[in-house]
Amino acid sequence: MLKESSLFQRSSALVPALVAGLIGILLLGLGIPRLCAALQSLEAREVVWNVYAEANVPQTTLSHAAVELAAADAWVRDGEREGDRSLLLMHQAVLASTPTEQAKLWLAAEDAAVSALSVAPGQPSVWFRLAVMREQREDKAGAVGALRMSMLSGSYVPALMIPRIEQGLRLLPMMDHETLDLFKRQLRLTWAAKPEFIVTLSTRPGAGPLVREALDELNDSELAQFQRLHGTKP
Repeated sequence: MLKESSLFQRSSALVPALVAGLIGILLLGLGIPRLCAALQSLEAREVVWNVYAEANVPQTTLSHAAVELAAADAWVRDGEREGDRSLLLMHQAVLASTPTEQAKLWLAAEDAAVSALSVAPGQPSVWFRLAVMREQREDKAGAVGALRMSMLSGSYVPALMIPRIEQGLRLLPMMDHETLDLFKRQLRLTWAAKPEFIVTLSTRPGAGPLVREALDELNDSELAQFQRLHGTKP
C-alpha cells in the first residue's frame, strides 16, 4: 500500500510538471517568431522613423527597408508594420524614374495598406494613405470610402486634419449624405484646433458655403474643445 501511495503521489506531481513544461514550450514557440520578426525589422524601423520625420531617404534605402519589413511579416503578421511598408513603397513610387515603375510601386503600396488594414483596421493614417493612393489612380469612389474610414477610425488626428480636408474638398461630388456629415464634423474639429486655417478656407471659392454650413452646426462639446485649446470662447 505504501508503495502504491508513493507511486500515486509521484504521478500526481508529474502531471503539473508536464503541463507547465508544455505551456513553456508553447510560449517559447509563440515568442520565437515574434523575436525573429522584431530583429528582422530592426534596421527598417529607423528608415520608417526618418520618413515620418520627412528626411530625404534614398530610394535604395527605402527599397531595402521595405524588403526587410516584408521578411519580418513572414514570421508574424503585424498590421502596423505592414502599414509602414505601404508608406515606404509609396515614397518609392514618388521617387521612381519611369511611369511603369511608378505604377508598379503605387499598386504594391496600396496592396500593403489593404493588407495592413485587414489585420489592424483601426489605423486612421493608413486609411488616409489608402485614400490618397486610390485617388492617385482615379478610383474616386474607393478614395471616398477610405477617407470615410479614416475619419471614423480616428476623427481627431492633428497631422491628418488639413490633408483630409484638402482631399475631401476634391472628392465632395462623390460623398453620400453620411460621409458629408462626417466631413463637416472634420471641418468643425479642425476649426477648434486650427481656426486660422478654417477662416482662410471660408474665403476660398467653392468652399465657403460648406464651411459656414458646418460651423452653423457647432455643438457644445466642440465649442468647449475650442475653449480648452485656446483659453477663450470663440
